[in-house]
Amino acid sequence: MALSKEQLEALYHKYVQNQCTQQELDALINELGFEGQAMQEETITQLFNATWDGLDVFPDKYELPPLSLPQTPVVKLYTVKKRWMRIAAAASVLVVLGVAAYWIIRTRETKTGTTTIAVTKDILPGGNKAILILADNSTIVLDSAANGKLAQQGIAIVTKSNNGQLAYSLPAKRGGGGEPVFNTLRTPRGGQYQLVLPDGSKVWLNAASAITYPTSFPGKERKITIDGEAYLEVAHNAAKPFKVQANGTEVEVLGTHFNVDAYKDETTEKITLIEGSVKVGSRPSYAKASAGEAEGREKSVILRPGEQAIVVANPLTTDHSPLTINHSPDLDEVLAWKDGLFNFNNASIESIMKQVERWYDVEVVYEGPKPEGHFRGKIPRNVMASDMLKIVEASGVHFRIENKKIIIMK
Repeated sequence: MALSKEQLEALYHKYVQNQCTQQELDALINELGFEGQAMQEETITQLFNATWDGLDVFPDKYELPPLSLPQTPVVKLYTVKKRWMRIAAAASVLVVLGVAAYWIIRTRETKTGTTTIAVTKDILPGGNKAILILADNSTIVLDSAANGKLAQQGIAIVTKSNNGQLAYSLPAKRGGGGEPVFNTLRTPRGGQYQLVLPDGSKVWLNAASAITYPTSFPGKERKITIDGEAYLEVAHNAAKPFKVQANGTEVEVLGTHFNVDAYKDETTEKITLIEGSVKVGSRPSYAKASAGEAEGREKSVILRPGEQAIVVANPLTTDHSPLTINHSPDLDEVLAWKDGLFNFNNASIESIMKQVERWYDVEVVYEGPKPEGHFRGKIPRNVMASDMLKIVEASGVHFRIENKKIIIMK
């Protein structure tokens, strides 16, 4: 008996979460490959698209490898429609998706797909790792620190929660508060961490990043400094504006959600607004240094939700405006790191490998010229390096892993 649309969707979602029983898996396979009735093509297409959206590399540059699957009863499923042939080809290369162990083409006893990535020792993904630098320059390694109270900084108590989050709490009666005391939270390559500031604002810090902040906000404004990438959910306080300084950029907000991408080894800084309103501009010293070159150009903009400000890291070396607006950035791509994903949309091999270097704490080496073209794809960040690289190797770019080095072969 054919499954209803709702039953098919429920079974499918159980499968990609690796929660199907063998009986449920057999029912799903039977439904997708049943030859005696019309397939629920619209439903199936939507399900596959939602899962594999972005796995195809851009046309005219790379193609997926030929379909090569073991002879299992499931193979006929992909010979019914050309659409499934393509999905099967992608699935045979990318075995990893979320917490699912294998894709629909897995067999009971045999893993599908093989990799040509040469691996001497695979590399673990990053995790919750960070160092807290206190006001006296002493340090606390947070990934090995016990949960509970870590320190007293000024009037604030610093604690590490059970879920690995760093938080600052202030006494109900604060008095004058005295001079502000500053801390720095720094993630290494291969690390990430979450922080709750003393005003209740939340910060997600990406790999190879740092945030410097006061342990209380006694003045007329709240000001922090970011180096690298962070996502912020700022607690609303109309009487006390929140300012973020990131290399050559300053962001001013009252209460909003936004992403700051300001790595020093990148040519641009990107401020992406998710909700609320922010004003993005050049910091005074930065603007002064580039005044002669940037005269008549935009020096600040107010973003609306869904917009992105792009700031040239060094406006003195380019003829382009130091500050432009992208009115329709790919928000899924911007926030992928926070959601535990790599998400590449028209990305160059160089930009992909920079993310790989930061997250896996590796060195990337090119044996020959850097491969040209652009890539699309999604894959979880919690997989081994060899699995992550399959998304690029599907296009014909080959790698080998030697200890903490990823080598892109000729």
